[in-house]
Amino acid sequence: MEVEDAITRIRQETHDISKEYSDERCLQFLNTATQQVASLLIGAKWPVLVEETTMRDGDSIPKNYMSACGTYPLSMTAGTVHITDPDVTAVKFRYFATPALIESTTKELPFNHDAINDIIVKSAVLLALNENEYDISQDTNIVNALQQAISTGMS
Repeated sequence: MEVEDAITRIRQETHDISKEYSDERCLQFLNTATQQVASLLIGAKWPVLVEETTMRDGDSIPKNYMSACGTYPLSMTAGTVHITDPDVTAVKFRYFATPALIESTTKELPFNHDAINDIIVKSAVLLALNENEYDISQDTNIVNALQQAISTGMS
């Protein structure tokens, strides 16, 4: 899904005919929703969010790192990686990471999955409506159910 289409849907579904929400504010809603959905999918161990890198003693923790995929001879303290095995100089490290933030120049949402993108947009709409103190309790329940269904299906 294109970012421009997602912003249009946010405005349509919040009935924002006066463009109360700027493009930048819509991007913030989309980014928050994307990070929430990605965290849910990481909890379900969705492999699409796995990254791989080689770590050396003293390296910084990878960007958007959430959790390791398996066990490694590594300890991470204060954002720095330390190899715990003195005989090892480098470790190929697989980990779960959230997607990069969506920016004004980004063309597509970070997922190539229609159902996930739809949940992201719906969650962004709820964030926008909640900002204006609308009663979103029923909508929230629906989105939570959809998130759980996708999470279950992805694991």
